[in-house]
Amino acid sequence: MKYHHGNLKEELIASACTICEAHGHDHMSLRSIAKEANVSQTAPYRHFKTKENLLAEVSKLGFEDLTNRLKLAIHKKENSSAQDKFLEMGLAYIDFGLEKRKTYDLMHSPVIDKVEFPELLESAQGAFDELVKILIELYPGISEENLGRQCIKFWAMMHGLVGLLGDIKIDPETQSNAGDAISVVKNDLRTFLEETMEFNKL
Repeated sequence: MKYHHGNLKEELIASACTICEAHGHDHMSLRSIAKEANVSQTAPYRHFKTKENLLAEVSKLGFEDLTNRLKLAIHKKENSSAQDKFLEMGLAYIDFGLEKRKTYDLMHSPVIDKVEFPELLESAQGAFDELVKILIELYPGISEENLGRQCIKFWAMMHGLVGLLGDIKIDPETQSNAGDAISVVKNDLRTFLEETMEFNKL
């Protein structure tokens, strides 16, 4: 065990992120975080009252990462149409969800009451705001009511795709019709999104 002279809180959060993505938040504990950070088992309690406090930090970083990826996706297409920007953002969302699946699951888990953690709530709102901004560009003059409906429609679609593409394991020897369909989507996700988003229909 080492004596710690750096920023212990940041190191504990980094260790928590590592364990969360490797094993899932259900297998995290303040003791396992201490072991990962190579500090005493009591050290985490100096900065986090409960496991939920630490999970909130991990979740906050996840939303910040997602928001940055969404912004980068739009920036790459800044001279393109609103449809192209939105498509790129959708792909970035799915890529994040599949790449950081266990962190993504924590971010959307009821195990954390976001209302109790204002900074987490703000970071989650940041990702949602990117969706709102691109939809306003996509649908000029859209009413507040329709904007809300479109946000939920596309958010639910992306969230569902992360679940389907990440959860279903396909065995070529026993593949069902559902497996065939998932394979098609995985192999050409961009085309699938282009065909199903139906940008011009409110």
